[in-house]
Amino acid sequence: MFSLFENKCNMCKRKIKPLRKYKNDKGKTIKICLDCSVYAERRAFKKVN
Repeated sequence: MFSLFENKCNMCKRKIKPLRKYKNDKGKTIKICLDCSVYAERRAFKKVN
């Protein structure tokens, strides 16, 4: 039941923790897992603290 409320990575759609917050080109905050963070930084997404 609680799996419905878990956050997903916006790139790979896996339910994995920890998630990092980035801002995309349009200024929207997205959550990205550690595996996809390399790709996100290559695409010049800005990391949100």
